[in-house]
Parts: sequence; structure tokens; C-alpha cells
Amino acid sequence: MQILRSRSLAWIIAAAAIVALTGIVILPQLFGSNEDSNSAASPQSVVAVSPQNGSSDTITKLEKIVEDRPNDFAAHINLAYAYLQRVRETGDPSLYSTAENVLKRAEKIGPGDPEVFAAKAVLALARHDFAAALVFADKALEINPDQARYYGLRADAQIELGQYAQAAEALQNMADRRPDFAAYSRIAHIRELYGDPEGAIEALQAAIEGGSSVPENMAWAFVQSGDRSFELGDFATAGAQYARALARMIEYPAALAGQARLAVVLGQNDTAASLYARAFARAPLAEYAIALGELHAKTGNQKEATKQFALVNALDRLQRQNGVNTDLELALFRADHGIELKNAVGEARAAYEARPSIYAADALAWSLFKDGNANEARRYSLEAIRLGTQNPLLLYHAGVIAQAVGENVQARELLRVALRPGPAFSLLYGDDAKQRLEVLEKATARP
Repeated sequence: MQILRSRSLAWIIAAAAIVALTGIVILPQLFGSNEDSNSAASPQSVVAVSPQNGSSDTITKLEKIVEDRPNDFAAHINLAYAYLQRVRETGDPSLYSTAENVLKRAEKIGPGDPEVFAAKAVLALARHDFAAALVFADKALEINPDQARYYGLRADAQIELGQYAQAAEALQNMADRRPDFAAYSRIAHIRELYGDPEGAIEALQAAIEGGSSVPENMAWAFVQSGDRSFELGDFATAGAQYARALARMIEYPAALAGQARLAVVLGQNDTAASLYARAFARAPLAEYAIALGELHAKTGNQKEATKQFALVNALDRLQRQNGVNTDLELALFRADHGIELKNAVGEARAAYEARPSIYAADALAWSLFKDGNANEARRYSLEAIRLGTQNPLLLYHAGVIAQAVGENVQARELLRVALRPGPAFSLLYGDDAKQRLEVLEKATARP
């Protein structure tokens, strides 16, 4: 574990450090098209060139190439990745099915090509089908064990499946072969998982300095750095990073949401609501609808809060219709808002069985607790914090459950860390966390 907490990135690169899932897969670069449009591509005929992006212009150009050259394997792979990148930028899950159809055509052109399996792995990761993603990543590696990117895909799936030791081995292989933006991003995430947000920021800075010619990738890295700074209570740095993200990509929704959180810290609730609304308009994701609903509820506008929360179910149906497994996310939403708690527990159990990561354990623990089963919740809560992760919301959950079963010393310490950024860590639970900690500290101070 000391390796993960090392502050020396140069040493990490030299030693081919352990790296991990970025949270959202960093898509690969574009591949060169075949000169002979009538021949199927082989693994050797696909070479990396200029960066991928999901702009409408890029997609239109690639669609035209595919139409004109229906046997161009690389063009099909590029188009599938462009659709997947577009989902990152717009939140439109219907493009998953579109990308899947393109990949089916690519597989007919280049059967057995590892890039088909790699792209299928990316699609499966996006849909939260991590078991399938692992199968596809392994197939790609069987064909080409020297491609660093494939090891990253394997590890991405293994992290979500709770296979941390196996993921570390895969990521060791990845970093041995190519320490780049994707590797630094993964280093940041593994440091975050193991309770080193400062180290995560350092790794993200290295990723930023190394650079990516994909604007959304860079904007994402700035936001991640801002989020880690926010969790440490360094709001000035967080604001600067969100601004850098927006300078790189106009109206980038994750950066707008970050600025909204900062506006709440300053008591500028109207500004925060406007920013969340802009984020949702750019990418209609449940997380932005939930945040906006919770903000309205906090400021007494229950009508608007109800309206936003109603969107969550509609968005969930849309995700599921396009093959995305949302059990974990929906379970947390239900638990947070006291909606169909038995269903929340069932969804959380299903998520945990499919992907027994620390975050799935946290979702199950919180659902069980909200449904009145604190003792069973405690078991999964301990599992959720076993890596030392300092995510404030995860620690809040663990602290509340610890308090419920009489483990007040641990509860106090968990809530102290959760409150490092102050009550701003959660619109829904920030004030409750502060009140609980005050009670616990008063009890400790009594003679």
C-alpha cells in the first residue's frame, strides 16, 4: 500500500506503478483507415493516429466514410468510438445501440481482430456489464498481449468486480508498456480509492501536463482534480480547476456541476440551481436532476424538487432501454429519498452480486440501513471502507451506520473526515453529518 501512497510520480513511472479505473473509460485514439477499402483489416493494419472526439462533424465524416467504404474496418471502429465519446459528452444512451450495430458490422469485416473485442469491452463498461467487459478485454489480450490499452480495459472491469489484486497486476502490465494520460488518470483513481486524495491530485496534474488532444479528456481531468480539491476543502483550487475545464470545453456539464457545488458553499443557491440546470440541459443525467431536486428541497421549493425527482425514474427507464444496468444508482436514489425501500435493497443486492466493489457494498449497506437493518448494514459498510477510501458520502454512510450500532468512536472519526469540506459535501446529508458529529463530540467531552 505504500506504493500507492508514494508522492513520487517519477518513481511510479520507473517502477511501472499500479494504476486503476478512471471512472469513465478514456477512449482510445482514432485508427488509420485501410488504403484498400475492399480488404478486411488485420490487427497489423490498424494504427493509431489523430485523437478521437465525439463531435457531430466527426461523426458525420465517419458515417460518410463508412457509407463510401463499407469494408473499411478502421472506419467502423472509429465510428463506434465516436458514438461512445458522444455519449460521454451528451449523456445520450441511445447511441450505445448505434455503436453496438456498427461493431457488429466491424466484426464481420475483421473477425477475430482484437480491436473489435476492445471496443466491445468499452461498450460493456459503459453499460455497467463488467463481467462481459472482462471477457472481451481478455479476448483482446489473448490476440495481442502487448497492447497496453487492453490491460487497462481488463483492469477497469476487475476494479468494478471487486477484483483489486487482479486489477493491480493488469495495471502493472499496462504501465510497463505505456505510461500516458490514461495511465496517470488511473494512478489518480487508485490513489483516491486507497485514501490518498492529495496523491490523486498529483497524478491528475501529471496527466494534464502529459496532455491529451481530446478536449473532453482534458476537461474531465481538470474536473477530477477540482473534485479532489473540493473534498479536501480547498475550494479556491477547485474553482480554478472547474474554470480550466470550461475553458477547454464550453458548457462542460461536470464542470458546471462542480461550480454549482461551490455556489452552494457560498450560499448562492439561485446561482447553483442555474448551473445544475445548465449541466442537465447539456447532458440530461440523473445525477444532475437529483442534485437540482435536492437543492430545491433544501430551499423549500418542494414542487420543483418533486418535478426533478420524477425525471430520475424516466431517465432510468431510458438507460435500461439502452442496455445500461442502473441497479446501484437507482438503489441509492431510493434509499436516500425513502422510496420503495424493499426494492432499493433488492436492487442493491443485485448490484453487489454482479459487481462486488466497495461502492456496491456501500449502496447495499445504505439501503439496508434505511430499510431498518443496521446490523446487516454494518457488515457491508465495513467492507465499503476497507480500502481507506475518503469519499465523503461513503464515509458519512459508514459513520451513521457505526453510530446506529453503538460504535461511536469510529462514527466520530468517520464523520470528521467526511466533513473535511464542511456540510457542502452533500446537499442532502451535510447538515445531518454536522449535527451528528457535534452530538458525538459532546458525549466524548463529558466527564
